[in-house]
Amino acid sequence: MTNERNRDRSHRPTTHRRLEVVKPMTNTQGDGESRTPEQVSELFAIAGREIEAIEQLTGCVAHLHEVQAAKAELASLTPAEVRAALEFRRGGIGEAQ
Repeated sequence: MTNERNRDRSHRPTTHRRLEVVKPMTNTQGDGESRTPEQVSELFAIAGREIEAIEQLTGCVAHLHEVQAAKAELASLTPAEVRAALEFRRGGIGEAQ
């Protein structure tokens, strides 16, 4: 887990999930009929994903804190450190010439 968080963002596996918005159902639908077993089953399926949703949210918050900490450190760099980092990120283009 920590290894994946420390990798460059371009190498991260996509973890985006489709979110569903579900309208709560009352005991009866508008016409007085009870819910179908299929509808109740879907409610159980959605409710059963709560832990997964919390874990994803926790991971996103941790990632956000990591990003904010990196931005704070970047803001404190000296101009010389920024130039050296930019040169490093270019992959030594000047050396190949």
